[in-house]
Amino acid sequence: MNQAMVFESILSPSEVREKSWKMFLMGLLSSSAGIALSLWVFPDNPSISVVFLTTMACIPILVNVLKMEGGEDFSKKEFPLIGNHKDVLGVVFFLFFGLLLSFTTWYLVLPPEIKARVFSSQINTINNINSGIQGGYIQTTYLKIILANNFKVLFFCLLFSLLYGAGAIFIIAWNASVLGTAIGNVITSNIQNALSYFHAIPIGFGQYLIHGVPEIIAYFMAGIAGGIISAAVIRYKPRSKKFKEVLLDSIDLIILASVTLIISGLIEVFISLGG
Repeated sequence: MNQAMVFESILSPSEVREKSWKMFLMGLLSSSAGIALSLWVFPDNPSISVVFLTTMACIPILVNVLKMEGGEDFSKKEFPLIGNHKDVLGVVFFLFFGLLLSFTTWYLVLPPEIKARVFSSQINTINNINSGIQGGYIQTTYLKIILANNFKVLFFCLLFSLLYGAGAIFIIAWNASVLGTAIGNVITSNIQNALSYFHAIPIGFGQYLIHGVPEIIAYFMAGIAGGIISAAVIRYKPRSKKFKEVLLDSIDLIILASVTLIISGLIEVFISLGG
């Protein structure tokens, strides 16, 4: 029985839609198992395989959740729009924060040599981002760079989910690993003794989550939109009324995701970095 089958036997799609907080536990377990397996199978370069194995464990249940979502009736719009998808959004939201807490915790507790291997790709990504920040860009220029990068990620979340059902989970898991590494690094930098944890942890999470939460929610919405369309293509005829309802609902989600991403970029540039 492989890793994904074990998790499928523990949680069912209908169960996690009703009790989405259980996906938080799955995030903790799948990422921890991914780290352990990567260190065992790919000891020299486990960084990317951690994200890949974590994704493999999560995809089966998310595909089934999105199939259920694609069969819902969206002819009656709720306001706000995301109310139509609050169940599946909760599933992905709790999964992400389970992954985030797990990656942050492992970054803090692993020995330095192992940590450097497990999070090597993430550390390189953060260093590249920081070198751009230190390049002396004015805020409006940096905002354009941030938005261009974030919309590229949004596009791939939509594309991967459209092609692979829940393919966006790889990008979401990757972002959780990068964000967890960044938060862990800030916490480590601000810790001087055991009592400093109470001061360093809020600093670490606060520095990134103020803009990171709306950014990730935007990626969630794009991934959900793509996954719903993917499920609808299989379930309904392209010219059917039901398919058109699903398509229009997904377009609304993509527009809302784009607006949310712009707000996130403004917060990042003018508050997180400008404060």
